[in-house]
Amino acid sequence: MRAKLFTLLLGMFIASYGISQCADQANIYSFQYNGKNYEIVKEKQNWSDAAACDVERGGYLIEIDDANEQSAIYDTLINASGVATNYTSVADGGGIAYVWIGATDQANEGTWVWDGNDDGTGMNFWNGQGAAGAGNGSVANNAFIYWGGANTSTYNEPDDYGSGQDYAAIGLDGWPGGSGSLGIAGEWNDIAGSNTLYYIIEFDSTNTSINHSEKQEVGIYPNPAREKFVIRDEQVRYNKYELMDMTGRLIDSGKAVDNTVVQTDELQSGIYIVRLSNEKESIQKKVIIE
Repeated sequence: MRAKLFTLLLGMFIASYGISQCADQANIYSFQYNGKNYEIVKEKQNWSDAAACDVERGGYLIEIDDANEQSAIYDTLINASGVATNYTSVADGGGIAYVWIGATDQANEGTWVWDGNDDGTGMNFWNGQGAAGAGNGSVANNAFIYWGGANTSTYNEPDDYGSGQDYAAIGLDGWPGGSGSLGIAGEWNDIAGSNTLYYIIEFDSTNTSINHSEKQEVGIYPNPAREKFVIRDEQVRYNKYELMDMTGRLIDSGKAVDNTVVQTDELQSGIYIVRLSNEKESIQKKVIIE
């Protein structure tokens, strides 16, 4: 009877405080880069289940924005996290191991977006296929790209090999079969979402305990923007905004309130970062200027 009562109370505690049970803490490697928190989850999940667990934990499958972040993530994977480079083998990925990231073209074949929370929306960063496929691919929105072949400046991936390769992952060896002819360790490949892999969670805020529904109340509208955009913060959680380019250079800053208007008519087209902060935490959002 006491054991049943304890189990009931424990369940109520978990439900009340939102403790995530989708991943065992013993299998999570946590780290920070550039003021943001990340978790490498060393439990094998398909892409959709990995994304669902990320949301439950208050984050999303990682979105890689530049070469520095890519380098930091891969270095942590290989040298610090304890992930073995041969922990699994993906048949439709050249027989090597991978780790899930938040890129997908599941909604529209060939239109690759960052949709790490699997809500059907996200920033478009690539269209078409690489040289190992139709060869008609191109970068969208001046985004950072690290598809297989990036080291030779010829993107071989994504190629939708055999069809149904609608999700992206970081390769932990050269492929196929360690050869590196299509991609080398660290580069991205498109594979089937049914593969079960480790995955990387990214958190918008340095405080990973922020409830996901609260974060959703902070947004940038319209996005993409032209002459201006509006920062919506219904709970007025943040009191300062900073607008930066993708190199981290500060473009503009000021006091943040709900419906703060930021002028962008003199900015060049491209992707920019909006950082909102208060005395305890910060959050970053991306905005596309057309």
